[in-house]
Amino acid sequence: MWLALNRFNMMVGTAAASRIPIIDRGGFFGEVKLASQTFAGITNSTMTHGEAWHWCRLGRQLERADKTSRILDVKYFMLLRSVEDVGTAFDDLQWAAVLRSASAFEMYRKRYGRIAVPKLVQFLMLDREFPRAVLYCLLVARDALHAISGTPLGTFRHPPEKLLGQVCSELAYATVDELIGSGLHEFIDDLQQRINRVGDGVYDTFFALRAPEQFPE
Repeated sequence: MWLALNRFNMMVGTAAASRIPIIDRGGFFGEVKLASQTFAGITNSTMTHGEAWHWCRLGRQLERADKTSRILDVKYFMLLRSVEDVGTAFDDLQWAAVLRSASAFEMYRKRYGRIAVPKLVQFLMLDREFPRAVLYCLLVARDALHAISGTPLGTFRHPPEKLLGQVCSELAYATVDELIGSGLHEFIDDLQQRINRVGDGVYDTFFALRAPEQFPE
């Protein structure tokens, strides 16, 4: 793990020092993705699946859920230039780019074939099998958090367990029509804030230093 991480660090440092031309940045980002996936693969296949491994899994899945939702939100709310672009070849190219950004293009095409916005939102937000879908990531994060705390699933002893359980339940019973009908951007914005609160709750519960209680003299 440390060898892979060190190689990753040296590769990024060397690339930064060389000031890669814009035309070559695609290859650089490909190397970054490969190094990241290599580190994750080594971690999962060689590290004892105890508490430290669950911490790795918790952090990775919370971050991945947040980033997948942001990638979807950028296209849905910001990149669409006008209503006239909807359904055009330009629109399809942008949605294909969104899927590739989430490493989801091939799996989406195998599942649904032609690009359609409701199916794409369903896949990236609510799929239970695709490892970069938001619901999948949050369910794995929930299981990792409970493995760390020892709290049985379906119950909670700490605020982040409650927050994460509520988010998972709402997403598990949501439909893509509800997400789009209520405003996908607004839903994602609220979801990201709640994921941030889970992260803050994890820090406050497990890592924050607390001043000792002051007793009257």
